[in-house]
Amino acid sequence: MEVISGIHAIPGTHISRVYLIEDDELSLVDTGMPWSAGRVIKYIRSIGRRPDELSRILLTHSHPDHIGGAPGILKHSGARVFAHQADSRQRYGNCRTLNYMGIFGALDVTLPFFYRTRLDCLVAEDDLIPTAGGIRVLHTPGHTPGSVCYLLEREGLLFSGDTIFAGHGRVSRSLPFPGTDTAQYKQSVERLAAMDFDILCGGHGEPLGGGASKALCILLQRKPNPPTWREFFFMRLPRLLLLHRSRNAEDCETD
Repeated sequence: MEVISGIHAIPGTHISRVYLIEDDELSLVDTGMPWSAGRVIKYIRSIGRRPDELSRILLTHSHPDHIGGAPGILKHSGARVFAHQADSRQRYGNCRTLNYMGIFGALDVTLPFFYRTRLDCLVAEDDLIPTAGGIRVLHTPGHTPGSVCYLLEREGLLFSGDTIFAGHGRVSRSLPFPGTDTAQYKQSVERLAAMDFDILCGGHGEPLGGGASKALCILLQRKPNPPTWREFFFMRLPRLLLLHRSRNAEDCETD
């Protein structure tokens, strides 16, 4: 599915989103779960492109649900893997690999989530990646130390990973996972709210196709502090379940 011309949200990656940027070369933003690799390769072929045209994989952070598909995808392409240094680990022989809390991505074993994925290129604040008119790197630590967002400046489109995401036409923030720095996370979200971007492609949920930065500002005005697990279980989750039941009922009436 195309979010806008040349920007694809790859079908079948709803648990953890994978986006394809179509230009002279192909680029991915995140790789999803381990089983997403086959879906990514299949989708590239379905739009008339070849897997070996994939030149770069841009990772927003090193959580296993975002890097899990990388080993499988790399078997079909010579793509270079990009990520921030703070979400990686230096190894012997001048080799750097992705790393999450010294566990996931730290072992070189043939088990999902535990493949040791090489890191080819380090990204840093204000880097400009030369594709699709230029993709600006924004270092947005908090969710993980090396979390980054990628901004397509020409289109005003933000790939935000798990820093912020959208669903049901609304912007939302991540819950605090192990390794989260809440103070840094809050600063990063406030920084994004001060920017001007129209389209939001988050690491989970559905892309928001207009007025994304304005929606984020409204969210922060209503709820300046990030969500907690207590709020999720006692407030947000019941609302989501109610919404799900309501939509199922509407579908039954339509049928």
